[in-house]
This record gives sequence, structure tokens and C-alpha cells, in this order.
Amino acid sequence: MSGKNSVFAIIGKSFKIYLRFIHKFFLYMTFPVIGQMIGFVLILLPTIYMQKTLPVLADKYTFFAEPTKALALVLIVIMPGLILMLSAFWKYLVAYSALNSMTQSALVSGKIYDFPAHNSFVTKNLSKFFLIWFFISILTILSINPILAIVCGIAFLFLVPVFQVFTFEQDKNAFGCIKRSFELVKDNFGRAVGLLSLLGLILWVLTEVAQWSGIKFIPHEKIFSDYANMILNIPFMQELNFKLSQLGELGINFQITSQMISEAILSAIIGILVWGYTLPLRSICWTLWYKSTTDSENRSKKSPKKRTTKQLDSEILRRANLDDDEEV
Repeated sequence: MSGKNSVFAIIGKSFKIYLRFIHKFFLYMTFPVIGQMIGFVLILLPTIYMQKTLPVLADKYTFFAEPTKALALVLIVIMPGLILMLSAFWKYLVAYSALNSMTQSALVSGKIYDFPAHNSFVTKNLSKFFLIWFFISILTILSINPILAIVCGIAFLFLVPVFQVFTFEQDKNAFGCIKRSFELVKDNFGRAVGLLSLLGLILWVLTEVAQWSGIKFIPHEKIFSDYANMILNIPFMQELNFKLSQLGELGINFQITSQMISEAILSAIIGILVWGYTLPLRSICWTLWYKSTTDSENRSKKSPKKRTTKQLDSEILRRANLDDDEEV
């Protein structure tokens, strides 16, 4: 396809929508992204601390010498972080559908408003939503196997617009959404691969630039020195560095240092932030791809079969005309 439906046109229009409503998207994605990071930290640090503390407690109190009691203590300590992380992760999954609805809202009314209304498209179809993610999770687990990695990678490509189908074709069950996604990509394989490749390249460049800038200008060694030293003192890391030191006999001098770990921590944080906060951009791209593809598909049929597609709720459209569109 050429013109307004080309891959480059979709990318350009997506950036316009994303940048126009970037404050809304950042507001919407902050808890899903930052919440997961904070939750992970609240799990990791207490776990490392308890690894050192539990032997001391076991020596002083026989109560903590029992494995079940020690495990219970660890679970209690990490529970707040676990709850926060799971809650934020769930919001992140919901965003895969809600952001498509927000894009539709931006296209129809020129505004994005009422976040709970967009989230409700998931809560109204929870079983279907869970089944789709369950299928994706199975593929993710299978992809760990090197033999199946390529097959699963191809399957993931055909599943890219599955949440657009979930959002806009609500007459379909979970299997129907997956099947429809496969059909859309199969019939428009070149455009799907082109959009996925170009979007991936853009996000890779953004991530690399952000990570390079962060490492160069943020004093990561000072900020993360305590955490880096804590990680270096983990028995596994000490054993790994010992084995690496033995390679000196072969002329290979390499050690994992505090600076390397600090850079890795900062790079990971920046990477998560970039990919988390650009999820709206990816959703916009694939929503526009889906709409241009289905529009072209319907025009090419002499008697197109009527599809049950999701339209914006009349109440949402009414609220779009209000002066205050910041309600969330």
C-alpha cells in the first residue's frame, strides 16, 4: 500500500498522535511502568537482606531455624513489593487493549479522556482477555527452547494485532481473535513485517541514545554503588569472579566490577522506561495499521460481511465535548 496507508505514513501519524497526547499517555503509563520497577526493588532488596539476616536469626532463635518459618518471614517481608508489582503488571497488560480504545477516541473526538472507561473494555471481557494472554504466555515459555524459538517468533509476528482485534471486534471469542490476527497478518504480511521492523528500529535507536546519555551524564556509580557492591558480594557473583580470575593464565583478564554493575542497572532502568512509556506509540501504530487494513479489506469486497466492531460509547463521546477532558 502507498500513500496515507503506507508504513511510513502510519509511523508519522502515530508520532503525531503520541506527541499530541503525550502528557495523557505518560500519566496513564506511570503506575504500570514505575509501579513494576518499585515493586521489583521492594522484592529484591529485602530478599538480599534476608539472605544475610536469616542465618543470624536462626542462630539466636530456634524458631527461625525451621525452613517453613524462615520462608514465611521472607514472604511477609516481600509481600508489599509483590502486591505492588503484580498490580502494576496487571495495569500494563490492560493497557494493551485500553490504549487501542484511546487511539480510537483521539481519531473520533480529538481527545483522550476517562481512563476507567477505556479500561472497562477489558474488565467486561476478562475471560477472553485471560485466554489470549495465556496463549501468549505458553508461546513465551516454549520460545525458551532454542529449537522452538524460531517457530514461536513467527507465531508472535502473527499475533501482533491480536489486541486490536480484541478491542474492535468484540463479537469474537479468544480463539476467534487469535485466528483473525493470523489472517490479517497473513494477508498483509509485507506491511506487518515492514511496520514491525521500522518501529523496532526506531525504538532501538531511542533506547540506545537514552542509555548512552544516561551513562554519560548520570553519576550512576555514586547512585548505585551500594547496590552494586551488594550484588558483588552475593556468593554466586563471588564464585563467578573467582572463575574469571583463573582465566588470567590464558591471558584473559576480566572481572565483573562495581562500575559494570552500576552501568547495567542504569541501562536496564532506562530501557524499561523507554519501552514502557512508548507502549502507547506501539499501540497507536498497530491500531492505525489494523484500521487501514480492515478498511482496505472491506473496500475490496463487493458485498463486505458486516463486522461487529466496537464503537465509542455515546457517553464517552458526550464527555469529549466537555471543556475539562482531564478526568481519569
